[in-house]
Amino acid sequence: MKNTTNLILILLLFGFSSCNHTKEIRIMSFNIWVGGGKSIESTAKVLQESGADIIGIQESSRDNRNVAVHIADSLGWYSYSTQNSPTTISKHAITDTSSLGYGVKIQLDKERFVWMFNIHLQYCPYEPYQLNGIEYCGAPVLSTAAEAVTSAWETRKNEVLAVIQDIKEAQKEGYPVFLTGDFNEPSCLDWTPRAAEAGLCKIPVVWPATRAFQDQAGMKDSYRTVFPDEMTKPGHTWTPLPEKENYQEVLDRIDFVFYWGNVNPLKSQIAGENSKLSDIRFDDYPSDHRAVISTFTMN
Repeated sequence: MKNTTNLILILLLFGFSSCNHTKEIRIMSFNIWVGGGKSIESTAKVLQESGADIIGIQESSRDNRNVAVHIADSLGWYSYSTQNSPTTISKHAITDTSSLGYGVKIQLDKERFVWMFNIHLQYCPYEPYQLNGIEYCGAPVLSTAAEAVTSAWETRKNEVLAVIQDIKEAQKEGYPVFLTGDFNEPSCLDWTPRAAEAGLCKIPVVWPATRAFQDQAGMKDSYRTVFPDEMTKPGHTWTPLPEKENYQEVLDRIDFVFYWGNVNPLKSQIAGENSKLSDIRFDDYPSDHRAVISTFTMN
């Protein structure tokens, strides 16, 4: 009996230690639409009820006031903003900033740290509109994938390359790295030949921003890792707004949670309006972007 009791105690202690060794962390990317969209209160509700530990927020300001920082302060969270727009808020302490200021180092517990980068890439020109003949900010109509890639890279490459440089410097520490953002550009994993054939996109395009983060910084797209089939799970984040009469829209996935290092995505969900297009649904959803929430395990 004594030996059995000792064995049970050992197993319980081992199980408790193993459970403590693995940690789950939820990362969210959310464009809140010019400082809170339809409602700052509804925006705060989405942030609070998302269950996210760290949130990369884009379009965080309204009337020269950073709404994301205000919400973080009201929740007792930590915050960091760049250029008064991309803002990171975190339940856990922010302990450092990256060399170029695009990211922050966050301490999860006594032993574990992560780096969090958050960006909002240039919105104009928007090449999916150009390919579909939709007039937007005076940009010319495009007809080929090569034209779209050239335009997208010329528009966003300077910031993309700077962020990659910043990420690679942070990676030297060996801690997990996350990247959230509104890229204002689709994924290179989505505009595939079979997606084009099915009418999910205009033509196949290997979009350069997401490709660069994967190829040059080793980052992975959490949503496409969990849902590799772009046909059955398009994961559109743009846009939950209803189409206006006689108005053509291009639905797409332009908001992302990327990751690198010793973490594994358990699930990735789209948060948005109360419709079948959202996995996590909110009444009175405030933004013109759906959010992405990815859950990871880390040792």
